[in-house]
Amino acid sequence: MNFQQSKKHLQAIFKQNNFEANAKHKNLHSSQVIVETCSNGTEISISFPGYKAYISDNKTVYDYRVDINKNGIKTSLSHTNIITDIYNKIVNGKMSNDNLKVVLIKVAQEGNIDLQAILSQLPYNSVIPPHTLIKRVKNAHNSKGYNQVGNSFDLTVEELLYSIKWIVLQEDINYPITNNFEGRKMPFARYLETVFITQNNSHRIEEVISRALSHSRPKQWQEMDYLFANLIV
Repeated sequence: MNFQQSKKHLQAIFKQNNFEANAKHKNLHSSQVIVETCSNGTEISISFPGYKAYISDNKTVYDYRVDINKNGIKTSLSHTNIITDIYNKIVNGKMSNDNLKVVLIKVAQEGNIDLQAILSQLPYNSVIPPHTLIKRVKNAHNSKGYNQVGNSFDLTVEELLYSIKWIVLQEDINYPITNNFEGRKMPFARYLETVFITQNNSHRIEEVISRALSHSRPKQWQEMDYLFANLIV
């Protein structure tokens, strides 16, 4: 499914599980639905409504959590977990940053994930993020909570891309591009900044994480090409 189809699918799930009524009565995370089962058995699910969900003036803000159940560990994933995994794959797993950039841009623009084609483009050595990287990520979060368990393993390429898909959909739903909001352009910009810093030392992963946590629109880096975002609709 592309992003538009996935968005409709997600909204249908919310309707079937009484999202609005549960959000109104603060029945937080009363529903958990598996949205992807990977080839290795890993399950990616959504849990809702989240604590940021609310209804005001006939408008519903959809907040949900993306969870992964991998190797007996079930935990949530955030933009920071994705950024850390991408960085680790390139720096420590020796994945091609150029190839990953191409794949991320194509996924961002089309939403379709052709795993058979993608896997052949992204060989790498699976490495659990080292303590030194986790410490940097944790420090970048400052007082904001960082779910370290979400980076206690290396995501397979399949797990990474499907997790990204369901995480960024939340941005498309609440900040639709058709209404001149950023939608999924915002998180994909952070993911591609992560790829960028592995080949350019003008910025660091701490800065990318800070930008991901920001509630404003971070200014684009002059050194980086963001033209890919123009084709995200």
